[in-house]
Amino acid sequence: MRARVLATCLALAAQSHAQTEPLPDDADAHHKGLPDRPRAMAEVGLGWLVLPAAEVCVERDIAGCTKGDSSFELDAFQLYRAHPTFAVGAGVTLGLTPTTDAPRQDPPGVSRDHSRGYFTVEAIARYYPYSEDPFEFWFGLTSGLVVVSDRFESTEGKSDRALVGPRGVTIRSEGYTVGLATGAAYQFAPRWSVGAGLRYGSWFLPETPQTDPLGDEASLVGQNDVFSVLLSVAYSIRL
Repeated sequence: MRARVLATCLALAAQSHAQTEPLPDDADAHHKGLPDRPRAMAEVGLGWLVLPAAEVCVERDIAGCTKGDSSFELDAFQLYRAHPTFAVGAGVTLGLTPTTDAPRQDPPGVSRDHSRGYFTVEAIARYYPYSEDPFEFWFGLTSGLVVVSDRFESTEGKSDRALVGPRGVTIRSEGYTVGLATGAAYQFAPRWSVGAGLRYGSWFLPETPQTDPLGDEASLVGQNDVFSVLLSVAYSIRL
């Protein structure tokens, strides 16, 4: 009788332990060969964007052009990885500090500054041919929209408060992008990884530049090839 009671108690204790045992995290599931659950991932990167053959001009017929441009790059992507081999997502890229200033001749008595910025919104599809803890490698396709902003701002009385209207004017050129990307990542914690990536794309902007009232033109037109290299950090969770 005592043996039967003892056996019953042990069985109940084992069942209770099995019901309360926590699910394995991503790393444990991978090592134990359990099926991978869908994951969501947020990725932020810093890098350098280069347009090696771009003709940068704001007064093409008067002052000419400068060849090539580069900029510090910041991007952020969100991805959904339904399977260990595939992921899809979307994100934005900012080119904040272009290094090339287009030549120009300001009208007499009008002194201005010119600044430019790049902004893209793109979708991305990734394929992971190699994914073995803690390393993985991927390549993918990108496509989306690009906006190039050229701002011309008067330097006259710049320290004074503007009373009426803005001090400058902005020309925005909009187009579309297509590209290829590849990268690798190292998982240093169950939900964190660091990586590096390389991207190539083409920006297709209007062939005819937009102009402002003073005759300034959008600095980029037509097709422009773009390269970027970046370092990133990513955080992922199971869904």
